[in-house]
Amino acid sequence: MALFNVWTFIFTIINILVLYYILKKVLFKPVTEFLEARENKIKSSLEEADKVRQEAYKLKAKYDEMLQNADNEGKAIIERAQKFAEDKANKIIEDANKEAKAILERAKEEVTLEKIKAMHDLRVEISQLVIDAASRVFEKKLPIDDEDIINEVIEEAGASWRK
Repeated sequence: MALFNVWTFIFTIINILVLYYILKKVLFKPVTEFLEARENKIKSSLEEADKVRQEAYKLKAKYDEMLQNADNEGKAIIERAQKFAEDKANKIIEDANKEAKAILERAKEEVTLEKIKAMHDLRVEISQLVIDAASRVFEKKLPIDDEDIINEVIEEAGASWRK
């Protein structure tokens, strides 16, 4: 019986070795290859995900920079528009001030011209009054053609009116 047990033991060991060899070729090798392939696929997926994440961070940084540039450009456009509006308003005010000064100057000139015209009209009237008065007083003593005396009286009357 011990002999039977040894042969059974040896035969069992040989069966186990043959079974191990067959399982190794048929089962272990494909399973190991499948597991290695799956591990490689997971590693490549992780590497791909890491690359995509880094690209996403780069794109986010790029878009943030573009957004900041757009914001800065918008602020610059607003500042330029405000400066343009201020310059335009200042120019309008300056033009209005110039026009107001011109109107005042024209008004002063018109007043001066009216004053000169009034003085001239007044001289004519005074000279007429003086002539009338002189002709009545000196009707026979002073000839009407003697205008020097009349002009002197007019000059004196005009000088008193200018003061």
